[in-house]
Amino acid sequence: MSKIIKTTQGEAHFVLKEEYENENAAIEGKDPTTQDADIQELKIENVKYKLKEVISNEWSEVIKIRKKT
Repeated sequence: MSKIIKTTQGEAHFVLKEEYENENAAIEGKDPTTQDADIQELKIENVKYKLKEVISNEWSEVIKIRKKT
């Protein structure tokens, strides 16, 4: 069975709350002690489905075998 790649594009409005040990850590934005994301609105604009290229690997094996003969 073929594998499917699903790509979803859209926009999100969110509020991200982070807690830091001190002001310097907050300014750097690294290693928060807690994080909480609240999604206010999510709008999906486009969804695409595509077959994964599994066949190309099989064809490369066939080509290798044909080159040997």
